[in-house]
Amino acid sequence: MSMKQVHDLIGQPTDSYNRMTGKMFIPFYFGSDAMRMEELYKGQGRITYTGVGATGANFNVYQITYDPSEDGYNNR
Repeated sequence: MSMKQVHDLIGQPTDSYNRMTGKMFIPFYFGSDAMRMEELYKGQGRITYTGVGATGANFNVYQITYDPSEDGYNNR
């Protein structure tokens, strides 16, 4: 499921952040797991996406973590 589809279904997140994976540094890696994006939803949990680029156009759901104690903000 794409990020756009998720936003259409459940709305915008409270906060989000992205990070590079180790595959970003492989010279001839052309796969879709070079970046991870996490979106935080207050009182619901997190959705982790995997993809390429920083625009979110090519991100797909990788993992969903249900956590009712999620405060919804990136406290890193």
